[in-house]
Amino acid sequence: MKVRIEEELKTLPAVSERHQVHIVNPAAGNGRLLETVRRAIADMGGEVRESIGTGDVTRIVRGLFEAEPYAHAVVYGGDGTVFEAVNGIMQSGANRTASFSVIPAGSGNDFSTHANDSGLHPKSVLAPIDVIRTVSDGVERYFVNMMNIGYDCSVVARTIRLKEKTFLRGSAAYIGGVVTELLMKKTTDAAITFEGCVDPAHGASLPDLHLEQKILFTAAGNGSCCGGGFHALPLARLDDGYLDALVVNDVSRLRFISLVGDYRAGTYINEQGVPNDRFLRVLRFVRCRKMRITGPERFCLDGEIFPTGEDRTIEAEVLPLALNYVPL
Repeated sequence: MKVRIEEELKTLPAVSERHQVHIVNPAAGNGRLLETVRRAIADMGGEVRESIGTGDVTRIVRGLFEAEPYAHAVVYGGDGTVFEAVNGIMQSGANRTASFSVIPAGSGNDFSTHANDSGLHPKSVLAPIDVIRTVSDGVERYFVNMMNIGYDCSVVARTIRLKEKTFLRGSAAYIGGVVTELLMKKTTDAAITFEGCVDPAHGASLPDLHLEQKILFTAAGNGSCCGGGFHALPLARLDDGYLDALVVNDVSRLRFISLVGDYRAGTYINEQGVPNDRFLRVLRFVRCRKMRITGPERFCLDGEIFPTGEDRTIEAEVLPLALNYVPL
């Protein structure tokens, strides 16, 4: 498939040849960001469209690419804005021809850290990346960075509340959420199935895996970071056609505290996908094409939280190289 996608890319217009549409929240930066963007693109022939409320970016992006399948969207914001943009592109049906970029301007910019700053792709050039399609309670959603379930999802919810009610921002707010939720430390009874599994070290096929256990949390995705710099999935790539997944067992508070530093740094696992000795009995790392989890009441996609509905089930599947991203 990768060869075919690369051949398709050769037929697409370069970024510089596309209609450039910049999508900005006029309230961002106390109104200064919008004027800065207007001045910056004045000589480039671009266009600015304003987003105001939740769902606006999805609506604007979907409408843009339904009308102009070869346009280029530049979205300004954090991971929630990226989530909305990706869903707008996928809903438009123009994901194979459209392209987008992200200018980090949010409280959490983990996708940008991985996509723009990792050096994996050349700047200002179309780079096809994977998209993860999820289905829960009959609703289809897409994400490109990370899905969090269990304790991690509770931390995201707590972090949002801390940002609303305190001065904490970015990783400081996330750490505050980690500490607060650790005091409560709820576990989840989960049944998890992984399909299309491969050996992270060599890529050899492995049997499907089914787990039934109490979990503290699970994280899965394309991107390596969440929570403003926690390297939860340090081996993840945006374009390898696989979902990296981490299942963390129920552990005591003291043990969790002793391990969280390595988890944050991403040093809990080596480059072959093998957890270090301290983590062998604590977690399981899986690389797969599809996963299904039953048990949690809610889940988090790129910082956005959703209920799982009556059946408490989420399915996630990789759509290889389904979007064209342009690192800036």
